[in-house]
Amino acid sequence: LRLFTQTATEICEGQQYDMEFEGRDNVQMNEYMDMIGLKTGVLIACAAKIGALIGGAPAEDCEKLYEYGYNLGLAFQVADDYLDAYGDEKVFGKPIGGDIVNSKKSWLTVRAFEKAEGSALQDLKKAMAMPVGTDAEKENKINWVKGLYQELGVGKDAQERILRLNAKALDAASKVC
Repeated sequence: LRLFTQTATEICEGQQYDMEFEGRDNVQMNEYMDMIGLKTGVLIACAAKIGALIGGAPAEDCEKLYEYGYNLGLAFQVADDYLDAYGDEKVFGKPIGGDIVNSKKSWLTVRAFEKAEGSALQDLKKAMAMPVGTDAEKENKINWVKGLYQELGVGKDAQERILRLNAKALDAASKVC
């Protein structure tokens, strides 16, 4: 019950950070990773650890399963952000580009702002500030931002981060007796 209550509190804290990010021009990657850790990481970590606790697993295994779930949750959230920009709408189950249209601070956007310099940075700022009242404006914004993502290599960066987080998760799980 303590773990569940702590997790519920952390998820609310992560959601609050996410909402605060909407009003900020600049979000650092460490802040973003902390936020998704609180929103998604702890949720999956809690599920993994509670199962181990109920099953009577040793404390060390419970902690390794928590670490597994936490890193899996981070990988899931980065993958969700990636798929929002690059996924197949029929498979993903929601319109592609929603984070871009809403100027949401996704992993890709935060990474793009980290990497962009000079004219690319100015273009990214302009693109993210574009109004999106019509379908044509939405499509234009999505295409412009995705073009900048491509130029900056953030899609590839996201794929690499997903693989690293997944490897960390599997490493933790492999240490469970």
